[in-house]
Amino acid sequence: MAARSRRTVAALAALTVLSGTAVAGAPASADGRGGAGGARPDGRIGVQLLEATRGRRDDPRASIYLIDHVNPGTRMTRRFAVTNTSSGPQRIRLSVGPAEIKENEFVPADDPRANELPEWVTVNRSSFVAPPDSTTELRATVAVPPNAPRGERYGAIWAAVTSRQKDRAGTEIQQVNRVGIRLYLDVGPGGDPPSDFTIGDLLPGRGDTGAPVVRAAVHNTGERALDMVGKLWLSDGPGGLSAGPFPARLGTTVPIGGTAQVEVPLDRQLPDGPWRVRLRLESGRLHREVSGTLTFPDGRNVWGDAAKADRYPRWALLLAGLVALLLAVLPFVAFPKLRARVRGQLARR
Repeated sequence: MAARSRRTVAALAALTVLSGTAVAGAPASADGRGGAGGARPDGRIGVQLLEATRGRRDDPRASIYLIDHVNPGTRMTRRFAVTNTSSGPQRIRLSVGPAEIKENEFVPADDPRANELPEWVTVNRSSFVAPPDSTTELRATVAVPPNAPRGERYGAIWAAVTSRQKDRAGTEIQQVNRVGIRLYLDVGPGGDPPSDFTIGDLLPGRGDTGAPVVRAAVHNTGERALDMVGKLWLSDGPGGLSAGPFPARLGTTVPIGGTAQVEVPLDRQLPDGPWRVRLRLESGRLHREVSGTLTFPDGRNVWGDAAKADRYPRWALLLAGLVALLLAVLPFVAFPKLRARVRGQLARR
């Protein structure tokens, strides 16, 4: 009997997707008809959250991940969809598993009993056969016990397809492709714990290829995990050059009380500088911004001096200017007699 091995494909990628639909390539023949070696990938499976908590509908993270704060004893349901874009039917298995934040990445937990989410979260169907080019709506129910201890738990709702193939040596291989929706469930009395973060120094550098990059340390000072996205702009460069926005590298999750390095890769053709730099980082509805002046170093795998930070943010300077203007104009608007007196003095001149 041929020896069997098992490999799981795209498990980590599915958890780090930040787009609206988490997608992973399906096996070459999910219905078991695959041959050795040259089979053609036949479509994809995907999962997508269809609704968010009413108070989080303006939160970009809550539109793709199931993020919520609930009191002990809460019961709620959320709709999600599973798509099959292949030309044949796919048997899809649904499950719930715990996750963890390891080295600033959201990954499946090694221990299947790492937290209570597999017990608290259930899906209305454990498996089904998805027709070709179809979308199937499902429901996940979250039932938190009345005596649940406080704290944030992480997990994922998984959709998986399995196929068996033989490699060139004739060994049968079972492939499992799965995609998932992240779960961030905080439990405790009262309202949602606060979220916040700070951005440290902006550090200019160059990577292996010599392309410029800007790195910033993000410290999570709140009480919920953060998923960082952001953009960086350069202006007032050599010859008046401007560039950007450049997106931050995705996949950075900052645990409660943790610190992570967020990097923004830039165009290799950019001159060293000096440049004015502005970095805006976000996690859901929360955003912070820093700015300053920096110069990129020469060479490869090298880091330069930290950016000279602006003493006051640009918005603060604009606000101060607006306040000064209002203070100058307000007396003439509020006191008509003063306005008339000034006009009379000007007329006599």
